[in-house]
Amino acid sequence: MKAIIFDLDGTLWDTSDTVVRIWNEVLSVKCPKLHMTKEIMASLMGKNKAQFMDDFFVGVEKSDAETLISEIFAHEQEYLIKYGANMYDNVIDTLCELRKDYALAIVSNCQSGYLNAFLTHYKLKEMLTDFECAGSSELSKGENIRLVVNRNSFEKAIYVGDTKSDENAAKEAGLSFVYASYGFGEVDNYDAIINSFEEIKTIVKDLLGN
Repeated sequence: MKAIIFDLDGTLWDTSDTVVRIWNEVLSVKCPKLHMTKEIMASLMGKNKAQFMDDFFVGVEKSDAETLISEIFAHEQEYLIKYGANMYDNVIDTLCELRKDYALAIVSNCQSGYLNAFLTHYKLKEMLTDFECAGSSELSKGENIRLVVNRNSFEKAIYVGDTKSDENAAKEAGLSFVYASYGFGEVDNYDAIINSFEEIKTIVKDLLGN
């Protein structure tokens, strides 16, 4: 079975407006010296929880940062399950077409509740062969990509993402990398590029075949 494995943020959806608002609602009460912006959030996208905390909670005790981020994540999950976020154009229709010929999976560095919110709101669990995230496995993105490939015995797979860390993870896992240029990052080295999500349909056969 051949597979397409997707990143989440900056590839399938953009939650930045919602997430920034939720972060600042909590921070304004619990830690007013910190303030989240869309620019900061974009710079943190693709990082795992530990990296995220190190880069944002500068000068905050680790235990206090853990408490804050747990509260913020809980608010995020509740909101996103109920309302969703900014899904990129034609994602659902494109996934429906792709699943006719390929297995589909998601690998993200997010927390497990965040990925669950996405899958639950858009009712995508049954459409996917597999999904994994750093919040559940405590592995790096490259390790999680390999994990998904191996446990499903994918004969060939590609990874689609939008950041340099996605490129590195795909390389670590030995997969071709498709750069989603409409996302949050800038990537110089890739095997193919898409400027909108539905363009994946035009390049996937070149990378995976029928």
